[in-house]
Amino acid sequence: MGPPSRRIAVVVWAGMLVGPLFFALATLAAAPRADLRQPELRGLFLWMSAAVVGLGVVVSRVLPPRVGPRGAGASRDALAFTRSVLGWAIAEGAVLFPLVARLVTDDARLLALFVVALASLAALYPGEERWASLAVQTLPSRGGRRRER
Repeated sequence: MGPPSRRIAVVVWAGMLVGPLFFALATLAAAPRADLRQPELRGLFLWMSAAVVGLGVVVSRVLPPRVGPRGAGASRDALAFTRSVLGWAIAEGAVLFPLVARLVTDDARLLALFVVALASLAALYPGEERWASLAVQTLPSRGGRRRER
């Protein structure tokens, strides 16, 4: 079996995008009972969610290109797929955090952070240009610069 193609990556990306949408619907439908809510944590969870979303957006774009190929026989498609999945996973964590915080605090403002994080994940679509940029096999070199292989 060969390396995953960009077409497979699009299917995986779509699945990672749809999953949080279903979770959002579940959190909206399953509002916590009044005695289980922690409204005193609203401010803290809002700031924590903002930090997680902000870091998730940045790290999901900065970290994947830094992942290098494993072994001499690593294909460009396999590298692009690995880097894509890493970015999507980080972004998906940032998408889910405000929803979990909303379950605890019942703060509707967290839905705005959810939308921002979801848009960030959607922007990681593996289009041809993005796929090609993630498929570039780079190796770390001395002096902090990267060189192409």
